[in-house]
Amino acid sequence: MKISVADIPNLRRQNLFVKMIRIFSVPIMNSLPSSLIKKMMKKSSRDASKVTETGGTTHALEVMYTRHNRKLFSRGIFQGIADYFWHHVISQPEALRNRLKIVAAVIKSCIVESANKICESSKTEPVRILSIAGGSARSIIRTIVDLREKNLNCQIEVVVLDKDKSALEVGEKVSEEAGVSENFQWMHGIAKDVGTLLLGKKFDVVEIVGLLDYFPEERAIRMLKLARSVMRDGGYVIIANVQPNPEMPFVHKTGWPEMFYRSTKDMENLLKEAGFIEDNDIIIEPLGVHIIATGKK
Repeated sequence: MKISVADIPNLRRQNLFVKMIRIFSVPIMNSLPSSLIKKMMKKSSRDASKVTETGGTTHALEVMYTRHNRKLFSRGIFQGIADYFWHHVISQPEALRNRLKIVAAVIKSCIVESANKICESSKTEPVRILSIAGGSARSIIRTIVDLREKNLNCQIEVVVLDKDKSALEVGEKVSEEAGVSENFQWMHGIAKDVGTLLLGKKFDVVEIVGLLDYFPEERAIRMLKLARSVMRDGGYVIIANVQPNPEMPFVHKTGWPEMFYRSTKDMENLLKEAGFIEDNDIIIEPLGVHIIATGKK
């Protein structure tokens, strides 16, 4: 299974206007004190204010994921200009939306391959997906909706495990609005207990997007080994991580939790050390902030 950026439609890239603004804005935002950045975000934009209040959580991500659910200037000219800056000139929100689309495309490919294998074996089992610390699980929800519209003839069961009950509530609401809630089980618990919580279930796809950014190498490898232990042979693990990028100082100053930035080689090493040595695939989203990697058991 190989997917490239060229295979995924509607990924965002910076236009010339934004690139010109960033020549000055990125160094300035990186140099400002944290207190001033937070004050600017809170005073200028409802969305930016919410991100400073909930940094690192599903709620902050939802603000960025759902930017296009309303028109840019629906809250007035001043708010519109501020939102344009925080959502489009600062690369993190656009990059997150790119990551969402890429992960959805990868999950779709993994589901189709898994469904084909099940059909070939003449079994009647569903394709099983596990999302660890998946929050709202928007990428999986989007994928299931898309596959339904294309009449994929297979059952899909998804377990979303998260320690944040409010994140699970968001995901449950999003799945209900999308009409796919029956595909989901929302499980409250911590990632390291994945083996005992799942009572011997085995999964075709395990998605860990947005968690390993906060784990040092040894802990990240342990997490991936745990994921591997609950996967079927031939199953896929999908992971993502922020790589070093020009906005790192700014992001930290907004109050976002400390992250471990990784390169493509770092991602390959994590998968290799955890035992994923077949068909590892690496995608860098167009703004160069996120790396999405797929490993096969």
